[in-house]
Amino acid sequence: MKTFLLLCLMLLTIQAARASHLLGGYIQAKPVAGSAQTYQITVALYLDEVRGQAASSQTTSLSICFGDGTSGIANRQSQVLVLSKTVSVSVYQMTHTYYGPGTYVLTTSLPSRSLTQNITDATNQVFSLSSTISTNTTVQNQTPTPGFPEAGFHVNLNQKATLALKATDAEGDSLVYGLAKPLTSTYKDLCIRQTIPTYKFPNDVAQQGTFKLNNRTGDLVWDVPTREGLYSLAITVDEYRNGILISQTLQEIPLFVEDRPGTPGPIPPYEPAIEGTTGVITAISTYADADVAFTAFPNPVNDRLQVVIQTSNPTTATVQLINVNGRKLHESALKKLARQHDHVIDMDGLAPGVYLLRANVGERSLVQKIVKQ
Repeated sequence: MKTFLLLCLMLLTIQAARASHLLGGYIQAKPVAGSAQTYQITVALYLDEVRGQAASSQTTSLSICFGDGTSGIANRQSQVLVLSKTVSVSVYQMTHTYYGPGTYVLTTSLPSRSLTQNITDATNQVFSLSSTISTNTTVQNQTPTPGFPEAGFHVNLNQKATLALKATDAEGDSLVYGLAKPLTSTYKDLCIRQTIPTYKFPNDVAQQGTFKLNNRTGDLVWDVPTREGLYSLAITVDEYRNGILISQTLQEIPLFVEDRPGTPGPIPPYEPAIEGTTGVITAISTYADADVAFTAFPNPVNDRLQVVIQTSNPTTATVQLINVNGRKLHESALKKLARQHDHVIDMDGLAPGVYLLRANVGERSLVQKIVKQ
């Protein structure tokens, strides 16, 4: 109840600032030295300083849900004007200590979204961001810093647009990029976020051209924008270490399509944009090293997910299925000592989306991303 009242108070405080000023942003987690489960949580917001300057100046704090049933208020630490002072990047920070290792979903939500071409009734929907972190890693991990396009958020009408959205990672982990749908929430529970059901990828609005994200480089290509206006775009940055998924960051950015001088390009045949990390998720997802092989198939899955754990020495294992909110949906303890454990998880009754599959083998915790179709 205390958490709910805190969130409601936060929304009432900034309701007066309701305007088209929220353009995008992301959440980042950084470990605090000397404490295994303490993290500095940073929320970066992209705010419109042209159409929503008054609301931007009033957004001095926001609420963060930590994924463990608690939340807190983060105050603005800095605000920097960029892109000829048309956009500001506001940074909000606070620290949080978790009680123990686990997978946690960080969420922040604010009213209301900017009016966009590809979200129906956007201004009446909550704006939400999230990042999923794992505190189980033996070496503490800082989640990636999403890229900010050097050319800004403006693209030309009827001209091929390319934006470099490559993120940076402090530990040099492998990063994989995917198209995603922006998130929203309800005033009833701001810690539970969901994708916007009316969202369309930018090229799907006019059903012209292509809209693709390179899953290895983070380069976004829109070939070509054919309608002026503001569009919302979300991407996920999946962070892997030694083949194990250890974090996922959702970044939302705006795209302003404007009629500016230039030579119009040919419009290629229409291809619907594809959500997810295309080219990375395959029929079989496997983690393997000298001691453990952890396999799940098929992936994406419709109904039955087959899980196979192979080890060099006989051992026990535990298999868990977790949703993006950190809730445990399935757990099975494989108590018999064996070099191979086979297990089936019924996914038929679950909603389409992304889930985390975890295998605890001895002192090791292995995690894979599973896509339910």
